Amino acid sequence: MSGVYRQDFVTKRDGTLVSPITITGPRDALVKGESNGRVIEINHDNIILDGFTIDGLHGDDNLQDGYRDKLIYAQGKGQHDGVNGLKILNMTIKNAGGECVRLRYYAQNNEIAYNTITSCGRHDYKFDDGGKNGEGVYIGTAPEQRDDGKNPTNDNDESNGNWIHHNFFDTQGNECVDIKENSKYNIVENNECTGQKDPESGGLDSRGGYNIFRYNNIYGNSGAGIRLGGDTVDENIMNEVYENIIVNNKKGGIKIMTAPQGKMCDNIMSGNDGGNAVGEYGEDYDPTKGC
Repeated sequence: MSGVYRQDFVTKRDGTLVSPITITGPRDALVKGESNGRVIEINHDNIILDGFTIDGLHGDDNLQDGYRDKLIYAQGKGQHDGVNGLKILNMTIKNAGGECVRLRYYAQNNEIAYNTITSCGRHDYKFDDGGKNGEGVYIGTAPEQRDDGKNPTNDNDESNGNWIHHNFFDTQGNECVDIKENSKYNIVENNECTGQKDPESGGLDSRGGYNIFRYNNIYGNSGAGIRLGGDTVDENIMNEVYENIIVNNKKGGIKIMTAPQGKMCDNIMSGNDGGNAVGEYGEDYDPTKGC
């Protein structure tokens, strides 16, 4: 029901494919959290969040500690057993100190769709806290974070097969969607992405391989429209980028830092500073050619 809810919550058990656990409410039901850095923590499978608002601004908007750090944080607790079957649907997700949504450690086959995700990364991008944290949706674990003790093991994080679609992003922080090394076969489609503020990255970013970016509208970002490139040359390969609208981005249309990449064609592009294809391998690709 409508109202302001100043509680955090953490899942306690799995749902099933046939009978998922659904947490739902109207758009004017505002969950602001209580005292934890994570407003909602998902540790179990087959959970649905639907319809309500998560607003990380719980105090003074002129103070850094007025913002919760992470708004939705999904991480499995078993070895090589991440969160599966999570659906985040029809939500308003806004005002995160760090990431708005994080899928971490073997998070597979999850869906994030029909959400409005705005004002992420307030700590770094509003208060100049020294980092570049502030993704709309962050998938996986960066290599330098694998040994931080937060994952059940320090293996490569294979957060694969997630579907991110029909969302509106205006992060005013970092990437709308950021896919980390070793995370593959994710599909990012039919999203609107703007307001990214890191000139070294992009509106959408893949540091893993074999991910698909298609049918997105990407515009007005401080970095490239899409960035492809990871920590190792052989890791970030064979991503597909096709039938996107990519316009008016400050560091190029598609920034290609590793090769070979996969299908890259039929993108509508204009007004991207530096050109449509930039980066170390940009000259090898014409992303506007017909498929």
